[in-house]
Amino acid sequence: MRLSLSEIVNKACELKTKEEKVEWLQKHDCVPLRELLLLIYGKGKYTFLIPSTAPPYTPSEYPDSHGMLYREMRKMPYFVKELSNDQLTQYRREALFIQLLETVDAGDAEILVKMLKQKPLKGLTAKTLNDAFGEDFIEVKK
Repeated sequence: MRLSLSEIVNKACELKTKEEKVEWLQKHDCVPLRELLLLIYGKGKYTFLIPSTAPPYTPSEYPDSHGMLYREMRKMPYFVKELSNDQLTQYRREALFIQLLETVDAGDAEILVKMLKQKPLKGLTAKTLNDAFGEDFIEVKK
């Protein structure tokens, strides 16, 4: 079974050396993973159109939801100002985000909630991500 995006990210955070992290991320490289990491580390570049606190939601208990975030990442433009061109009301936008959290695997929902805060994940630096995906992947503040 394919690893979920949260499993890939969480394992990268747990690995001990930078080289192991880079190798792990490169092994599991895909567009949805890159998009997720860009949104987490893109503070100042991306602005969420929904509150940065976790909304009330019921985590999915369905085994079929494992790996759903790969497909559901295409909905991110609804929630990010710089990617959005829709005319959704704020209520509808927040309802769609809650629906997304309840659709994906519980671990993936947790990583999406962390994404809203746009704080670097413990154990995974922007420098490590740049080593894994290219020097200009994340803008590093000097």
